[in-house]
Amino acid sequence: MSFEPRRLTDATVMRALAHPTRIELHELIAREGELTATQAGERLGLTPANVSYHLRQLAKYGFIEEGSSMPGRARPWRVRSAGHAWDGIGADAETKAAASALTSVLLERDIGRLRGWLEREQTADPDWRRAAFLSESLLYLTREELAEVGRMITDLLLTFAERIDPALRPDGSTPVQVLAAGFPLPPSETGN
Repeated sequence: MSFEPRRLTDATVMRALAHPTRIELHELIAREGELTATQAGERLGLTPANVSYHLRQLAKYGFIEEGSSMPGRARPWRVRSAGHAWDGIGADAETKAAASALTSVLLERDIGRLRGWLEREQTADPDWRRAAFLSESLLYLTREELAEVGRMITDLLLTFAERIDPALRPDGSTPVQVLAAGFPLPPSETGN
């Protein structure tokens, strides 16, 4: 499995991933290791047939692959790439639309997770409450500085990427969602 983000440039590949069930399946397999359609379906509350269809689509476009063989008809799947990067800059209209759709699906999911954390934060383990963070800043940066901030954050997060492998996770670790975004505000909002 590769820990470097896989660069998605094809609209068809982006559209294949831009489905909430496929995104959940991909993450579930990354978190749990190898899973069959039946096992994944049980965890997500979906039928094995439905899950199997989405797993085949993920495999068709290189997001997952068949895992180690099991006795009988069981067919486990494993993640092929742990991260993905895409944008529509300089692309044709179809690729721009696919990149936008994939970004929107993931952003909705991630914002939903943040809202869920904020709703349950007061009842969460106090040590995890102290460790969790939400940071918001208004900065004045050049394009080059903004790009550098992005690289620094990405490089920091990638130091933990290999932990997608369950064998490399330290005791006491749990899945943590980290959101980071930096973007210029419209001139009317910045007073420029």
